[in-house]
This record gives sequence, C-alpha cells and structure tokens, in this order.
Amino acid sequence: MKPLSYISFLWKSSNAHGIHSPFVYGLTSGLYERQHILANARVIPYGKPGKNALQLLFRVISYFKSYKLVALGNDDVAITETIRTTGEKIDAQIWFYSTIVPVPGGIDLGILCGEDKATILKAFNELLPQVHNNSLFVLPNPHASIELESAWQVLKNDPNVTVTVDTYHLGLIFFRSGQANQHFTIRAKTSFLLDAFLGIKNLWGLIG
Repeated sequence: MKPLSYISFLWKSSNAHGIHSPFVYGLTSGLYERQHILANARVIPYGKPGKNALQLLFRVISYFKSYKLVALGNDDVAITETIRTTGEKIDAQIWFYSTIVPVPGGIDLGILCGEDKATILKAFNELLPQVHNNSLFVLPNPHASIELESAWQVLKNDPNVTVTVDTYHLGLIFFRSGQANQHFTIRAKTSFLLDAFLGIKNLWGLIG
C-alpha cells in the first residue's frame, strides 16, 4: 500500500451512507460482510490479489454469486490457483474456465491480471465478448503503480462499462444495461472515527 495514494483514495471516498445508487448501496452490504479468509492462504505479491484484495474478492463473489470465473493476463494460472485453494478452504463453489472455448452463458467474473496497461487492456478486450448483464470484471490493486492507474482510467471510460467501484484494493467494473453511468469510490470497511472525520469533511464541503 502506498501511503499517499491511499490517503488520496480515502479523501475521495464515501461509505454506504454517501451512495445514492440502490445497486451500489446494496453492494456495500457485501463488502462490509466479515467473511473470514484463512491467514495462511497463499498470497501473490505486487499488482495481483494480496490478502486484502482476496478478502474483498470473495465477499464480491459471495454477494453476486459470481461462480463462473476466468482470469486472464500475466500469471493468470497462479492467480487462478490462489483463488481455487482459498475458495476450497471456505467452501466457495467456483467454476474456473479458460478462454479456449466460450464460457456457457457468459462470464460471471473476469479477473484482469497484469502489471502493465497493455496487458490489462488486452485481457479486458478478450473477455468483453463473453459478458452478460450481470458480469463483473475485477482489476486487482488499481493504484499499485502508474501503469495500473492509467489502465483503470481507460477501463472506466470504456463505452461498454456502465458502473465502476474503486475500493482501492479492487477495481470493480460492471456492464449493466439501463444503469446510469456512474463511478464510485467506496471504503470497503467501516471505521467509526474515519467515517466521522470524512463525514464532517463532506458536510463542510456542502456548507462551503
């Protein structure tokens, strides 16, 4: 975690009470769910799902029931194995697919794996033809580097994308038809002191 980027994220972020989209407000209940991921689950370093990202990822999978998963990009095999072994420890029923043949009914969850912009965007475009209305793509650690932040901005502006949610450890990308085009920055865990401080900041902004 880079301290300055995280502080910037917090300053822009809101919690469930600052969300005016029913769809995203409902998602916060899944993000706040205290689902335990075993501490000894194997973690993949920099630019890929670390422990915090894995915690959030399994909350998202559980909330949306996103059981048809494809990981694509750098180290996609290792990332798939990490998710598989972690999922087995918490009895998550996930079906893992490749891009060799089309996924029946389309992808529920696509994980964009990579440390550079070109790899991320290539994975996005390869998986895009298999999305359905409830599909979700995930970019792990979108603020880990300038390259990933740049890729995240391009993904947010893609015309196929309707909603994005930045949780710092995960960037969530949705393709819901009929959904207003919106981008959210949400704290994925609650803290009384932080919520109070940032709530005062937001109130002061309204008054000013």
